[in-house]
Amino acid sequence: AEYMGFNKIYPGKFTNVTNGITPRRWLNQANPLLTALLTKHIGSGFQKDLSLIRNIEPFAEQASFRKAFREVKKANKQRLADKILQKTGIVINPDALFDVQIKRIHEYKRQLLNVLRTV
Repeated sequence: AEYMGFNKIYPGKFTNVTNGITPRRWLNQANPLLTALLTKHIGSGFQKDLSLIRNIEPFAEQASFRKAFREVKKANKQRLADKILQKTGIVINPDALFDVQIKRIHEYKRQLLNVLRTV
């Protein structure tokens, strides 16, 4: 609300610019196996227009697609388990449930997580 008033006084002073990565670019770079599976079934258009990813919905009914999707998930979990082993020496079972959050943790959140003994 304050920014709308400020924008009336100084039009265009604030612009909405993100340094984030677009979902389609993230998908392409972080999950090339899933990108390949999607491209095989619906073409590469979703990489330019993410709304096109909905075209994958009808394939969810096909057993062959679901099997291929599970294989991609398993391969990605194995890739992560291999990376964890390489970086830390810790063996992770790729058949386990993974709950992974990768994001910079702001200082105030780190302080709270330290209090909770999470970090």
